[in-house]
Amino acid sequence: MENKTEESIIVTIDDTEGNSRDFVQDMVIPFDGKEFAVLVSIPESMDSEEEPDIILARIDKDQDGEVVYVSPTDEEYDAVAEIYNAM
Repeated sequence: MENKTEESIIVTIDDTEGNSRDFVQDMVIPFDGKEFAVLVSIPESMDSEEEPDIILARIDKDQDGEVVYVSPTDEEYDAVAEIYNAM
């Protein structure tokens, strides 16, 4: 039996004030022919006790075929959040 380990996908998100924060892609949820990533914030220090932030992002591809994470529409967000919460 072969033991495969998946590499974590780290995504850096810039907030509206230009601050960057790293998130790990926890899971991908398919919906309406698209894929949506559940991104969980990575604590800034190992002994941090703050609750992680969770973001839903639609996974698209840019003109070069590179993966980009974009904000879902309100309808997409509501539907994918409902699927995630039911898990």
